[in-house]
Amino acid sequence: MVWQANPNLDVLDRQSWLFTGILPLYYLSPPSFCFDITCSDQPIMNDKNLHDYNVLEHVETFIGTALAQAEVYATNHIIMTMGGDFFDQNAHEDFKNLDKLIHYVNL
Repeated sequence: MVWQANPNLDVLDRQSWLFTGILPLYYLSPPSFCFDITCSDQPIMNDKNLHDYNVLEHVETFIGTALAQAEVYATNHIIMTMGGDFFDQNAHEDFKNLDKLIHYVNL
């Protein structure tokens, strides 16, 4: 998105124009995908022997979130932000779940 910072300037004077963008959730994780210990979202449980196996739910939710986000952008690419200030109190747990998510979404 291009914003003309000063509408009083000549339209051809692009020195005052700003290239900008708006993220749907600032830069926070989408709902259900905050895996930090400060969040209450469920981790990805990928052991089928567990009663709370939830890979398919996470994959379907993530793909649905990505498709919904893609509808509001005029491009073939989107940015899926997965963080925020004061998160990653336990980065290992967060990134372990992100690695699982990437793996299963790409199957």
